[in-house]
Amino acid sequence: MTIDVQPAAALPAEADFPDRRQVVQRFGDLAPDGTTSTVALSRMFEHPLVGLRFARFDKLVADGGFGPFRFLFVGQRVERRTAFGKHGEIVRIGTGIRAIGRSSYTYGQGMFADGQLVATAEGTMVLADESKTIPLPEELLADLEELRLPETGMAAAARPDPRRLERRYYPATATVHARVGDVDLNRHVNYIAQLGWYDEAIAAHAHGLLGNGSAGELPRFLPWRYQVNYLGEVHYPRAYDIGIAVSGHDEHTVHYELGLFDSGQCLGTADAAAPRGALPGVALADAAPSASGT
Repeated sequence: MTIDVQPAAALPAEADFPDRRQVVQRFGDLAPDGTTSTVALSRMFEHPLVGLRFARFDKLVADGGFGPFRFLFVGQRVERRTAFGKHGEIVRIGTGIRAIGRSSYTYGQGMFADGQLVATAEGTMVLADESKTIPLPEELLADLEELRLPETGMAAAARPDPRRLERRYYPATATVHARVGDVDLNRHVNYIAQLGWYDEAIAAHAHGLLGNGSAGELPRFLPWRYQVNYLGEVHYPRAYDIGIAVSGHDEHTVHYELGLFDSGQCLGTADAAAPRGALPGVALADAAPSASGT
């Protein structure tokens, strides 16, 4: 069985991004094959994102004119478009706003090395108080408009298929344990740490198919593309199950569907595209989504 996963909407050239910053690749960003890992890409994209400043909105908050509030990160997509990576290499990351909603906004980013687009990212942030989403204030809307990207024909992100929220949909499972280092300033497990958990689940699944002799080769099976929905807060200390299904494959690529579960509650879903390598077709077919998940 094969499946065609549509690429992210086209992004502008580097010069079209309203915000452009440099990031230095760290040694820890490199995977065992010497290239920058997809999880590390997400971490690198975070640096300029956190550095964005919304002058009008910040002044509104500082003057006591708005609050209490919090931004919820509800989804992201990150894709490595070409293998690259070098300790100490400087990459340039452009950031801009792709869509603005009533209570949310979606950003787009591009990573450039030697003038070449090597990776892309998207993410959606929702403004909320302690119990519900709230409209974006005029000051924030004005700040976001200043960071608008050129029109790219972006489609709205799809909500997860309801079947994906059921544990029985996934024929395989991997258990992950939250670590204290996974917890961020918001006192829950960081979204990038959760992305790493999906890496661990896919590596564990590949190990189960290939046996103990494959241990040194497992990084070769890690995804180059993720699309993730964050549906609930993940906490430390706790163990979680990640459901794993193979939605399709061809001779080069495996497409995974994953779900993060706390007992029966689904806290997130992810779609991933990863190298197939030597993974056997019969075993991949056996990992297809369960029809009983309907």
